[in-house]
Amino acid sequence: MSAVPGAALRILEAAVKKLLHHLDEFFAGLSLQAAREQGTLLTFLVHSLFQSREEGHCGLLDPQQGFTVAMLREFLAYFTRAGYRFLSPPDLSQNLPQDGKYILLTFDDGYFNNTRALPLLEEFHVPAVFFISSGHVKQGKAFWWDALYRESAKRGRFGEEVRRRAAVYKQMAPPQVEADLCSRFGRHALFPVGDLDRPFTPSELARFASHPLVFLGNHTRDHAILTNCFSEEIRSQIQDCQQSLREMTGKTPEIIAYPNGNYTLEIAEAAREAGLRFGLLARPGRNWLPLQAGASKAMTLKRFTLWGDRPVEAQCRASRSLLSLHRLVQGMLSKQKPSPFRVVPLPKEKPLARTAGS
Repeated sequence: MSAVPGAALRILEAAVKKLLHHLDEFFAGLSLQAAREQGTLLTFLVHSLFQSREEGHCGLLDPQQGFTVAMLREFLAYFTRAGYRFLSPPDLSQNLPQDGKYILLTFDDGYFNNTRALPLLEEFHVPAVFFISSGHVKQGKAFWWDALYRESAKRGRFGEEVRRRAAVYKQMAPPQVEADLCSRFGRHALFPVGDLDRPFTPSELARFASHPLVFLGNHTRDHAILTNCFSEEIRSQIQDCQQSLREMTGKTPEIIAYPNGNYTLEIAEAAREAGLRFGLLARPGRNWLPLQAGASKAMTLKRFTLWGDRPVEAQCRASRSLLSLHRLVQGMLSKQKPSPFRVVPLPKEKPLARTAGS
C-alpha cells in the first residue's frame, strides 16, 4: 500500500509536466516571433545514445532520457537550419561576436555508446563535448544507476522502489553506493554486460579523443556528487580526473560538468584550481554572452536535457523561447543546498576485470 501514494504522485507530476510542455509550445510560437536570440549560448545534455526506443528499454541499463540516434540527427538539423553555430570548449574562450547564436552539445558519463554520435558530428560538421568519469574508464565498471536498474528488474522491482533507492544513493559517496550494491546483488552487479552499458576503455577513449570534433570534459573520478564530499575529496575527485584523462588521451579538459548538476561556490573554486575554466549544471536556461573564462557565470552555465519522450522540435523551440513555465518551475525546484549527509569515502577498491575492449 505504501507504493500507492508515490505512484499517484508520479501520475500527477506527469500530468502537470505535460500541461507545462503544451503551454511552453504555445509561448514558444509567440516568443520566437519577437525574442532576441543573438548573444545567447544554449547548452544541451545527452547521456546514452540508443539506436531505437526499443533498445532504450531493453532492461540492460537505466534508459534515463531514452534519446536516440535519429533524434540527435533531428536536433542537429533543426539548429543548423535555425542558423546556430556549434561551439567547442576552446571557442568559449574566444571573444565570441555577440550578434551570434551558439550551441554547446554535451554527452555525460563516458558511455561507449556515445561513439554513435560521431558519424552525425561529421555529417553536420559540429563539435561536441564528452564528459568522462575517469574511474569508470580505468576500472571498466558499470555505472551504479545502471546496475541498480538492471539487477532490480531481474528481481521484479520497478518504478517507485528503484527511484527511492536511487535517491538514497545520491546522498552517499561512490564507494558506499558500490558496497551497498554488492551486498544486495553480488559483486557481479558492477560488471557491464555489453557494449550498450559499458564505459569506454582507455585505448578506445584515446582513439575517440583524437578526432577533431571530439572534446573531453571532466566528470570527476567516480561520478561523485560533490556536495556529498568533504573539501579534500572534492579536490581529489576533480584533480584525479584531470590527471587520468591527460594520461589516457594526452588531452587536458578545460570544462567540467558537475555530476547530478550539484555545485557550491567551494566546488566551483576547486574546479578553477584544477585548471577548469567552464562549468555546467543540469538546470535548464539560456546563457548570455559575454562569458569570461573562470568567472562565476562561466562556472555555472545552464544546460537543457534532451528527452526521448517529447518531440525534438518542440524541445528545440522551447529552448529558444524567452518564456518557459516548465523551465521556471524546474529552476525553482533545482535550487540546491549542500547535502546534510557528509560522508567520509571508503578506501579505493581494486580495479574490476574488463568485459570488453582493452
